Amino acid sequence: MKKNAVKPQLAMSLLALLLLLFLTTHPLLAQNIIGGSMGDPSAVLDLRSSNKGLLLPRMTSEDRSAIANPAEGLLIYNISLGCVEINLGSSSSPDWVCMLALSGRLGSLDCEGVVYDGSLAAGEEANGVSATLSYTGGSGGFYNVQMIPSTGVTGLTATLAGGSFTTGSGSLVFYITGTPLGSGIASFSFSIGGQSCTLSMVVGGAANSNCGAYIATGVWKQFMCYNLGAITTADPFVPSWELIGNYYQWGRNPSCFGRDGIDGANPCSSPVYGAAGPWGNMMANDNEGAITGWNTMAAPNDAWMDDSKTANDPCPAGFRVPTASQLGALADDTLNSRTLVGTWAFESTNYSNGYRFGQSLFIPAAGTRNTSDGSLYGRGFGGSYWSSSEESSGSRYNLLFVSGGVIVGVSDPIHGYSLRCIAE
Repeated sequence: MKKNAVKPQLAMSLLALLLLLFLTTHPLLAQNIIGGSMGDPSAVLDLRSSNKGLLLPRMTSEDRSAIANPAEGLLIYNISLGCVEINLGSSSSPDWVCMLALSGRLGSLDCEGVVYDGSLAAGEEANGVSATLSYTGGSGGFYNVQMIPSTGVTGLTATLAGGSFTTGSGSLVFYITGTPLGSGIASFSFSIGGQSCTLSMVVGGAANSNCGAYIATGVWKQFMCYNLGAITTADPFVPSWELIGNYYQWGRNPSCFGRDGIDGANPCSSPVYGAAGPWGNMMANDNEGAITGWNTMAAPNDAWMDDSKTANDPCPAGFRVPTASQLGALADDTLNSRTLVGTWAFESTNYSNGYRFGQSLFIPAAGTRNTSDGSLYGRGFGGSYWSSSEESSGSRYNLLFVSGGVIVGVSDPIHGYSLRCIAE
């Protein structure tokens, strides 16, 4: 009887099938290797490739929520949120958390237009202090929490909670905490969404010194927050009639300040070396007319001086009239960025105008008083602020500004100009 023979091709196929079954069921095999000959001994699955990746199941939040009894640690890619999610809860009570998020991008950050809220003082814990800056070109992606320690004045931290960018335009809010270990400028440098920025906040020392500006590269100096004669209960960064203050002839320290004789009785006897500012927000209180007894004789040389504070300097203790060089730093926009504020209309009751220098000094467009009779000129259109510096011809240096720019000029000392004192 002839025996049946197994064809060679069938024999090879059976052998291959038996080998595959052995490899996939043998109890000593501890790992699956895809793409390589030797797997990592610690891995149950070792994926290897130089040109391909692992693609997780992709689903919406609704799809993910419909998974029945998802295992703790289950991973999916959530296309609704744009992130890899992991179940950190149990199968009966899932807690899906974004594990890896798409990093958000920004088109630009408005580092010059930062809005600061609250104030800082040396040795006092920050309370309710924040900085808000706007951005454009937001991608809608995520960003991580940022905690940025201050430089310059140390001891502070700016914290941005993690979140996601608004698509298009939006804003970021940094909250400032801690206790500043000195006065001056506290800076917080950070990068986010492909953009970089530095927040700079003034840390005040003594009273009336929470304001200031750079007078040289890297040299920040405290100024008074208000013009001399201004109402110091008003917000020094919100234009109003309270911020205008008095007007001074150069080198004088008046004991009283003249009124125009139209709006109110003049309490000063002749001669008059200074004019009062407005005493209300109405035309009847603008004090714009001529001042009876306005002096025609200039103060002597050295009545105010650059190298020391004189007895005739009207600034309070700890402050003095600034030098031409110090005021000139305000005209240098490489030292202090300038922001125009207000409508800049030539009206005696227009109190809305001025310049903001950097983030911590606002100077109103108070106008000036004429040499001839002390009448007001240019309120709402510009301002002039005396320095202590003398010019050889007998004129005196002053900071002059209009909406078109800021310069240091020279003027007849009988003009009535504003004063903004600087720390000694």
